[in-house]
Amino acid sequence: MNVKSFTSLRGVACVAVVGTHVWTIFDLRRLIVERYGAGSLEEFISILVDRTLNGQAAVELFFVLSGCVLALSLQTASGSTDRSWIKAFYVKRFFRIYPALWVSIALTLCLWPLIRMGLASPAYSTWALDAYPSEITARSVMLSLAAIYVHLNWPMWTLRVELFYSILFPVIFLMVTNERTRGPFMILIALLAFLPIPRNLSLHYSLAFGLGALIPSSRGIGNARYRLIGLGLIPVLMYFRVALESSVGLKNIETLEILIAAVIVYCLYHNKKRMPLLDGRFFGYIGKISYSVYVLHFPIVFGIAAAMVAVFGTAAIQHNPLLMASLLGVLTLLLTAPLSMVANRFVEDGGNALGKRLATWKYGRSPERISADPGLQR
Repeated sequence: MNVKSFTSLRGVACVAVVGTHVWTIFDLRRLIVERYGAGSLEEFISILVDRTLNGQAAVELFFVLSGCVLALSLQTASGSTDRSWIKAFYVKRFFRIYPALWVSIALTLCLWPLIRMGLASPAYSTWALDAYPSEITARSVMLSLAAIYVHLNWPMWTLRVELFYSILFPVIFLMVTNERTRGPFMILIALLAFLPIPRNLSLHYSLAFGLGALIPSSRGIGNARYRLIGLGLIPVLMYFRVALESSVGLKNIETLEILIAAVIVYCLYHNKKRMPLLDGRFFGYIGKISYSVYVLHFPIVFGIAAAMVAVFGTAAIQHNPLLMASLLGVLTLLLTAPLSMVANRFVEDGGNALGKRLATWKYGRSPERISADPGLQR
């Protein structure tokens, strides 16, 4: 298994998610048309960047990666005669996900006066104005700390999905690794994905976790060019919805993107050759800290945008929308990266170590295929 490529792919996906949020906080299309007119070069650049940064497809890739790596981590542990490995799994998942999430909520509360001030600017997009509630209550904070309420940090909706499927994952793992139940189970979750079930129930994401969990049990296909196919499908995944968004429902687009993401992860899993782009240090390190980046960047983006409104004024953003969006991206990178490094070192790693110690103390030591869990952790 090419764990390094998995980690780097997580880094690529994380950059896409952060870029999507940076590029959509200001209402660029409207501001550019008002400033330069429809059909301008500036509008073309704005559309091109917006279409390239497909954050939703990156999230689906996260889910498939999570299913694959979690299955790998359970392959040896699940061979024990009792079911203590399931309890140990839950303990480690709790301490893997929640500590950094709690830090992100604390950061949101610290930045809330600044964020709320910025939301009054007419330069913001409708999406940005809907990202936060009108006020923060003790109840919303408590629900956010439990990853139930998502509007104090919008990317938390994916963590809510991740937690739900983490609860179900031991069952998913057992079903896909048992040859008798594998076929019927995969048909079932495919039906959940393609039947007209409301998208907001998130049942189609069961296909992402199921396919991811299936990959470690899959066989390679002869002399297939895994590296070429895997890398080639990454841009296909990112631009796929551009071709279908006017004719296919959003849930079906996401389901098809999950299938493409599964092929990418399958190819990386079976690839035995070096991949210069994904084996490089940059995306590898971004992948390592990607979970901290993922949970911390959102309040940072909104805090910096509000600071830009306060310093430069809304008029400056309206007159130079592309420049201001680019500046927002640079400042977000400069602030998010070092904070995420610190959070990764002291919060993520500390939470992982504590979870493993508690699981070992309570349920005994169980060997694992991989020493780290580079699953969904964005």
